[in-house]
Amino acid sequence: MAVCEIWDVRGRLDHPIDYAENPEKTANPKYTEADLQAMVDVMEYATNKDKTEQRFFVTGVNCDPTTARDEMMISKAQWNDTSEIVCYHGFQSFKSGEVTPEQAHEVGVRLAERMWGDRFQVIVATHLNTECLHNHFVVNSVSFADGKHYHDNKANLRLLRQHSDELCREYALSVIEHPSGKKKPYALYQAEKQGRPTRDNVARQAVDEAIAKSYTLKDFDRIMAEMGYRVSFDHNRKYRTIIGKGWQRPKRLYKLGEDYTNDRITERISQNSYAVRLDRFTDPPKQVKVYRVKGSLSDIKKIGGLRGLYLHYCYKLGILPKNKKQNYARLHYLLKDDLMKMEAIAKETRLLCRNHIDTAQQLLSYKGLLETEMSALLEKRKELYSKSRSAKDEDTKSQVKAELSDISKRLSILRKEVKLCEGIAARSDTLKEKLAAIRADEQEQQRKELTKNEHRRRSGRTNRPNELGGL
Repeated sequence: MAVCEIWDVRGRLDHPIDYAENPEKTANPKYTEADLQAMVDVMEYATNKDKTEQRFFVTGVNCDPTTARDEMMISKAQWNDTSEIVCYHGFQSFKSGEVTPEQAHEVGVRLAERMWGDRFQVIVATHLNTECLHNHFVVNSVSFADGKHYHDNKANLRLLRQHSDELCREYALSVIEHPSGKKKPYALYQAEKQGRPTRDNVARQAVDEAIAKSYTLKDFDRIMAEMGYRVSFDHNRKYRTIIGKGWQRPKRLYKLGEDYTNDRITERISQNSYAVRLDRFTDPPKQVKVYRVKGSLSDIKKIGGLRGLYLHYCYKLGILPKNKKQNYARLHYLLKDDLMKMEAIAKETRLLCRNHIDTAQQLLSYKGLLETEMSALLEKRKELYSKSRSAKDEDTKSQVKAELSDISKRLSILRKEVKLCEGIAARSDTLKEKLAAIRADEQEQQRKELTKNEHRRRSGRTNRPNELGGL
């Protein structure tokens, strides 16, 4: 069972790995350093020696793997390409235990030759670091033969899957007989692959919890509403839908998986029993940890400003405290919007705490220092490139190369820090607004609970007169 997907790669730094090659040798004024870096990033990821056994399972189609980037850029320059898409990144994943590394790589190379071999330059790399062996494809966006672009559309995706299925049948591998024909966004695919919470995962968690606590569909609807979801049971429609607060459109429940179809949800609810569960009358007392603190806590200064804002948001989002088991289905709907941004928010929080940044002015000043250092390093790198070209002995070249490597590593760190500073500046006001809205909703919910409890207390008094006139 081989699964195929492909995405376009633009000038983004998904896996920042600085390179120490001379950019003047292959410079193309149509592309910025970030664009070239994006191509290098995806190639470095695809040919990662830790995943491919010292790059033994790396093959170039219409190019040499060691000089693939340069060859692809030559093709772009030859045809005067100005597109913002620098290349395409695809993969072909096999069912666990179905293929050997040699067989998986052979299938991948043949697929690349069938799909792109007559017009495009492709790198094929087989990753062995997971239970499911999978091939990565890095495809130049421009054809070396005619200068035309590859188009990542539905027709080409179907053709890619068709060629993959034909090869799988030829090698006696399993095939998905009824594929959906649609692909997930790359960010969503990466989040699910890395086990991070996504909208679909959180919705599944909410549905599972509601089913476990329900005896009827009415119970299921009520519990889902408590978690911020509305379920449509319209009998005039074939599929039930779910929509969460803040969603733009509903989602059909069956798209969450086989366990979430109409019949399966009804069956799972019917399996719950009305029988009374016999629990212990008293739970064993929990062991309370006692900490002795010297001095007074009244003099401790509270953390405010940007640091306090981000720390509080991390607590609400479930990032803090560490190792806390979080029920994402019970989160406020405004917090659910940021579940896929947890990693970025955590990195921004660490930057603020590490550098004790509390105000926007301090953030701007820190960013300015980073940019100043970057400018100085870039100037120094240019000088070293010139020195490397003019150097004649190998010792000098080796020394310059080592310095270039150190500068590139430092630039990589600085670029990350600058990007985090920009993210904090753009996100901080939004976080304040969300926390204020969440606080208002929580206060309103508490007010409703107090009113409800007070109504119950008054209606349950024993000294009220008997309305029926009896004893």
